[in-house]
Amino acid sequence: MKVGDLVRCSFQPRVEKIINHRAFPMKYEIKGEFGVIRRQSKDQNLVLFPKFGYTHWLANSTLEVIDESR
Repeated sequence: MKVGDLVRCSFQPRVEKIINHRAFPMKYEIKGEFGVIRRQSKDQNLVLFPKFGYTHWLANSTLEVIDESR
């Protein structure tokens, strides 16, 4: 998995973000949606979901690579 890959999300987060120890509920249903990897860390990827114009950090294990970039 690398930046630019098309992926499908296999997990639905309940929390969108946490600010000042307060959890904000997820606004979008991203499970099953396609996204593009924008940034990576060791075990996570920042995925852009163009359908919603939304990005979310997700663990590698929750993503299925559909098309690997060259």
